[in-house]
Amino acid sequence: MDTEKDIVYLEERIIESDESEKDDVLNLEGEIGAEDGYSSEKSDEQNEDDPSTLFAINPVISLRNFKGQTSGEELDNWIIYADSVEEFLCNVWEKSKKYLVRHIVAVCDEEGSINYKWSSKEVIDENDFVHFALFYDKQNRRTITVDRITTKILQNWRTKSSVELLLHKYSLTVNSKTVWKKVEKTLIDTIPKNRGGAATTEYAQELARELRLKHGHIWNGHEIAWSIWANTILTAPIHQHESLKNDSTPPSSCFELFSMIEGEHIRRICREYRVAHNINDGYQEDVKKVMDAFRAIKEVHQSQTLQISASERHLDNLMLRSQLGESFISSAELAVNVKESDFSTSISTRVQDSEDIDHMI
Repeated sequence: MDTEKDIVYLEERIIESDESEKDDVLNLEGEIGAEDGYSSEKSDEQNEDDPSTLFAINPVISLRNFKGQTSGEELDNWIIYADSVEEFLCNVWEKSKKYLVRHIVAVCDEEGSINYKWSSKEVIDENDFVHFALFYDKQNRRTITVDRITTKILQNWRTKSSVELLLHKYSLTVNSKTVWKKVEKTLIDTIPKNRGGAATTEYAQELARELRLKHGHIWNGHEIAWSIWANTILTAPIHQHESLKNDSTPPSSCFELFSMIEGEHIRRICREYRVAHNINDGYQEDVKKVMDAFRAIKEVHQSQTLQISASERHLDNLMLRSQLGESFISSAELAVNVKESDFSTSISTRVQDSEDIDHMI
């Protein structure tokens, strides 16, 4: 079964251990399955239902290669401040993530044998934290998973200094020393090394040849360039090697040592691009002509707009002058107010028509 559908996650499956392993296993009896009955101890006169209480938890941090290991590396104590369970777990994750490597999953083949491989998810996130961490309360001899942490538990831990955070670098799937030896042999310690702890020259050369076969149709470079590419991969964490080998772009440390191979399809594409450039250049000339014509029309329109505005202002001025003249004339007419008197009327009645002798024919 080669596909991801055939992968069976067996994180909860217990692999049988030989008798010599018993001395190395922590007494993890009574892993908590529910919140009920966790502890009979209570904080002094504190309200355990108050979610706004400020927690300050001081766990001892231990790194583990497998679940139950007793000789793992211990880190400096952390003080985790939080106002809620969510904030507490988020803060723990932020401090823990740099120590976690990658999820290992168990795979059951057609014959029923269990093998181990790296998960297809290369970068873990906060949602995966439950697969890597355990809290161990030494006083109550109880182990609690990340998803079972409650406000009541945090309130209880505020008065304790015997809480331990167990970080499993390769996930809780590696649940015994037997499984760890198998994982270490097949996934972790797969590179032959010299006395100095570095990969052997033969292995590095073989990896360089593998890279040339995989990417030689794209990149052209001297032997030293492929060797630098190989050594760059070998200096990376082992769980990243496979993805780095499949990456078709050389690392930045040797990128300038390679040049792309220009195949026939590349040359054909370049010719097609040149044709496209010529067609586009002709199109741009037409666009330029239309743009020039538009700008000329725009200038004429702006000139006409200015002339229309000037004529409109002139007409407004003439209209105003006409109104002022009419008002002045009316005012003068009213001021004169000529009327006939009795004397002028009597004089007018005395005027008689005279015969026009000067214009007689």
